[in-house]
This record gives sequence, structure tokens and C-alpha cells, in this order.
Amino acid sequence: METNRPEHRPAQTPGGQAAPGRPVRPPGSAGIGSIFTLAFLMILVPGVAAYALLRLAGLAIGPAGLLGLAVMFICLGLYPALLQRLGWVRRRARRPR
Repeated sequence: METNRPEHRPAQTPGGQAAPGRPVRPPGSAGIGSIFTLAFLMILVPGVAAYALLRLAGLAIGPAGLLGLAVMFICLGLYPALLQRLGWVRRRARRPR
């Protein structure tokens, strides 16, 4: 396994030390493609499924579409919490008051 790839090396400053910005991800951790796939599965799929089920139940296209969109907005609001629970995004540091 090659560990010299750019995504596994810390960013170097002109002084030769690691930059304090982003932490280096360990090999095998979730990448940006995984986050987009999870977003697709958690936001779009439930909304389309709600729309399809409501249409099958006999609701008109307008109300079914609006309710499906509402499901997407609810899932969009829950998505950051899921990323934090999975450990893919760090929690924000609380500001002292």
C-alpha cells in the first residue's frame, strides 16, 4: 500500500513543518464520494419514495410533490447531525460566553 500519496501526507509549510489546517485522514476513512452518496441516500431517496407512495395512494401530483419536498427539507436538516454521529465531521467548538 502506497502511503506517499498526496491525500495521506500532511501539507507542508515553507519551514518544513505540517500546516495546522486540516488533519490528515487515515487510510480507508470516508472520502468526499462517500459523503455525497450518503446525502443522496438520506435526502433524495426518502423524498422521492414519499412522493411515489403518496401518488400510489391516490393523492394529486401537486400535494404529493409538496409533501415529498417537505420530507427532503426535513432530511436535509437532519443530515449534518448524521455526519457528526458517524464521525465524518467534527463537532463545532463551543464559544465561551
